[in-house]
Amino acid sequence: MTRKEAKKLKAEYNRRLTELADIRSQLKCAYAAFDNTTDCDMMDACIYEINALKARYNSAVINVKNLTQ
Repeated sequence: MTRKEAKKLKAEYNRRLTELADIRSQLKCAYAAFDNTTDCDMMDACIYEINALKARYNSAVINVKNLTQ
């Protein structure tokens, strides 16, 4: 692997780690919104958002793992 390829791979790895951190932050906010609502429709929306973010997070973790192999 050349230096240029290694640098590009490291940049991609860092980008994906940043993506994971962003999704974790969004999940934290979604859980906080769920914990602070009493409206049934809003709870449903929060649950939907949490499930979508969990799916994105799982996909991002797989992408990071594949990148390191």
